[in-house]
Amino acid sequence: MCEGEYESLKEIYQVSPDFVPKPFAWGRYREPQPEIYFLLTQFRDIGDQPAEPLKLATGLADLHQRSRSPTGKFGFHFATCHAKIAQKVDSWEDSWCTLYSNHLGHVMNLAKPILQWPEFDVVCKLTLEKVVPRLLLPLQSEGRVLKPCLVHGDCWDGNTAMDIRTGEAFVFDVCSFYGHNEYDTGNWRAPRHRLSNKAYIRSYKKAFPVSEPEEDWDARNLLYSLTFNIGNTIYIPGSSQRQVVYDDMTTLCNMFCASDLDQALKALQEDPKGESDQEQTTAGAKESGRGEEDDVEEEEEEEEELI
Repeated sequence: MCEGEYESLKEIYQVSPDFVPKPFAWGRYREPQPEIYFLLTQFRDIGDQPAEPLKLATGLADLHQRSRSPTGKFGFHFATCHAKIAQKVDSWEDSWCTLYSNHLGHVMNLAKPILQWPEFDVVCKLTLEKVVPRLLLPLQSEGRVLKPCLVHGDCWDGNTAMDIRTGEAFVFDVCSFYGHNEYDTGNWRAPRHRLSNKAYIRSYKKAFPVSEPEEDWDARNLLYSLTFNIGNTIYIPGSSQRQVVYDDMTTLCNMFCASDLDQALKALQEDPKGESDQEQTTAGAKESGRGEEDDVEEEEEEEEELI
């Protein structure tokens, strides 16, 4: 985890040295037990959080535009971590669709045994097989070229701030890789984050125009939100994102493979075991009466535990 953040900070610092704390070293303490690691970076005095919309969006767009993949491909030389989840981005792919499919599929596979929800498994399968290629392959077809951009990887309220000394926006707690620049804004969609304020995405779009096909932007943004919200479901105790994620994938499936979704859910309902599982997991989904504010507090607590 510390090594992944160190490698990410190094990569960003080479492009935008004022946008992240300068990384110096990472390592493990000499004592064999407990197993403790450290990350040493420049001290930056944190002011307002999250960072101001215009300054954050401008800084992030500048990183995206000026970064260059060392291979010209999508991926990274190391498996960086989104909280406790090791991201499956440590390969180099010509196709963004391929890398994101691997990444999203890995996160889904981590969630399935935890949620034990047959309907969730159905929409996961259709999202990977139908929705991902429908939305991401056009980015690199019909003569379109998609530039691999260095992304933050977990750009939410708690990982951005205004620097008290310079008055400029900066970011930290990064888990980077080279991907579609719009991936970083997928985490801005969640109402639990203050970055969901429309001023952030409006400022970003002015600094970095939407990729073609432009009409797919909102659906792509919803697709990119999945890895973050599934992650929240996995590692935030009592998270209310379980139903949100399911509903979001159902929305995408209804947009691009409605008949496949109907058939798959009908087949599941006709299976007696599937019906039993459905009753149990639906009841489990309704148990959570927690709100977005609870998720924010728990996400902040989780971040503190991981530092």
